[in-house]
Amino acid sequence: MLKRKINLLLIIWSLINIILCGELTKISQQPSNVLEDFFGYRHISIIHFTIPENVIKAVFKFTAKEAKTGGLGNCSPRDVSVYLKSGSIPLVHPDGSKISAELLKNRRSFYELNLTSAGDQYEISATSPASERVEQSLFAKKNDDNTVTLNDKSLDTAIIQFFVPEDQQIVNISLISSCEECKVAANVITKETLTGALINQSETPLVFKPYVNSLHYLTLRLLSGNATNISIALPLDDLSLSDNAYDINDDVVAVNKVPLTRKSLPDFFLFDYEHLLGNSSKPSPVNITVDKLTVLSYQVAPVYDVGGTVSIGIKLVKKINNIVVVGCISLGYYAGITAGGGCIRQNSITAADLWSNNTKPTIIHIPYPEPGTWHLSMKAFYVEPKCNCSEECRTTGCKLCSCMNETTTKVETNIASSPCIEGHCNSNGRCLHYMNGGSVFSACYCNGGYRGFDCADDTYVLTGGSILVRLLLLTLSNLAFLASSYVAFRREYYTEAVVYVSVMFFSTFYHACEAGENIMSFCITKLSVLQFCDFYNALLSIWVTLVAMASFGPRLTAFCQISGAIILALGAELDRTALWVFLLPAITGSILIGVSWGLRCRRQRNFGYPASRYRNVYLPTGLGLVSVGLICYAFLQTRRNYHIIHSFWHVCIALSVVLLLPKRKHMK
Repeated sequence: MLKRKINLLLIIWSLINIILCGELTKISQQPSNVLEDFFGYRHISIIHFTIPENVIKAVFKFTAKEAKTGGLGNCSPRDVSVYLKSGSIPLVHPDGSKISAELLKNRRSFYELNLTSAGDQYEISATSPASERVEQSLFAKKNDDNTVTLNDKSLDTAIIQFFVPEDQQIVNISLISSCEECKVAANVITKETLTGALINQSETPLVFKPYVNSLHYLTLRLLSGNATNISIALPLDDLSLSDNAYDINDDVVAVNKVPLTRKSLPDFFLFDYEHLLGNSSKPSPVNITVDKLTVLSYQVAPVYDVGGTVSIGIKLVKKINNIVVVGCISLGYYAGITAGGGCIRQNSITAADLWSNNTKPTIIHIPYPEPGTWHLSMKAFYVEPKCNCSEECRTTGCKLCSCMNETTTKVETNIASSPCIEGHCNSNGRCLHYMNGGSVFSACYCNGGYRGFDCADDTYVLTGGSILVRLLLLTLSNLAFLASSYVAFRREYYTEAVVYVSVMFFSTFYHACEAGENIMSFCITKLSVLQFCDFYNALLSIWVTLVAMASFGPRLTAFCQISGAIILALGAELDRTALWVFLLPAITGSILIGVSWGLRCRRQRNFGYPASRYRNVYLPTGLGLVSVGLICYAFLQTRRNYHIIHSFWHVCIALSVVLLLPKRKHMK
């Protein structure tokens, strides 16, 4: 086996003043983002931060406040969750929803912060964060000995940049401090923190798997003490490694790199990586041999590749009894495979990500993958009959299983990216594309009460009967407006009758579109259009009823009706669910009624207007019915009883119109 010397190249980088002095300086402030209640991943809000190069510590500060859109009083603070991750969107489920798809567990970690919308400031501190490093093309070759001096006055931090060649799979940096009482923190960073330790006078090793063919950064920071010299030793001895070799448990294992070809498709997040031989357009099987680590590598580009899901699958070309193929997936470096089928990570041995023993695909998914070079490492094992340790190794990962022996076989591989999970949402929703914070990502819009990243959580699923009951209640309850329309027409309130018919029509078809959970839905146009028409006509019905109660002359009534229609259209478009939009016609109309009735009483010089039957029977009964409906609508309505309370609200409002819309003879 050919021996060669591995040279690591490095250069000491000077740091900017604010870092040396240990001071924090604001470099960015993002505008406010509107947060929605979380019912699915489509409701996330994305904020992108760019960290400058050579930053030792980054502090992110967040403040959440309730947005007041109108009305009196303040909203109660709500819980807000913040997740911070380098390179990609963190996959989280704060609602506790389940995911049925098999997902890759060994992913880059992220920060989590839980706060409230009370206006207090919260912060996340990240030491040695992944930065937007500027890669230089000029490097100095490292000498056999290198020393860095740190002191608490002018230089308390140093960053050492070094390049790790493609064939160097294990790096061992030795550090020694000259100060016994000093406390120095050391971290090795590339796109993420690979390892770290506190340095003292004894030799401290930093052993890690480097990112393949990448620049790395060793940060040294004096935490306490006056001054110290840090001796840095990088390996320059013969490491007994051949070209494309991998060091596992002191054994040298050659790496068989399988070339892949990317095939990109025109839609978002659609691409494949295929193993093509020669000029063939048909993917070829991959040969797995003994004593070699078979490695397939593929690239995930920043921004436009990270919003989908990469799915990796393997299957045997021919089913052979007791043959299993073990696959380990890693970002940046080759994950080794132990003699027991375990995956060798940075600091541990874990169970294999893929374990295939038949011709059916074994698939694992990576939602919102981090950008960079990903690797699929594979080995084949012959598992002896009645092997007791293989099952344990499959579930927990182990170094050695005496009844598992390396063998050769052929496998077919599939590495493909798609929106959501292979473009689907378990038949329980639709896979849609969303844009937020300048990022495009895919997420599921779940139907029928399903929830979760892949619409697999059926905790709140509604049966077909439940959906039908909700749909019928919310739609048929609008038929109560037939009584309002009939009474208005009989009393010669023709404009009001048209408005009540419109309320019934649009409310019926709005709820027919939204209440069916996309299972029994019937939409005559876009849901947003129906929602606007429903809210607008409801507001207009309140207004024209109050104007009719004011009993102006025909000219002034027409003026008030048209003016109100214009203003209410603006309010419904600005914020149709805000309290002030409902209070505006109610308060204004009540003032008009007070003025009109007051002037009539003044002219008559008594309080006999309107007629006593209307004043003593219809008016209080109608107002009482409206009050009951408002109390239920405002304070008793929840997601669970929405179909009941909202249907009751329809009936209350429709019947109150019958009582409040005055007969002509009562207003003379």
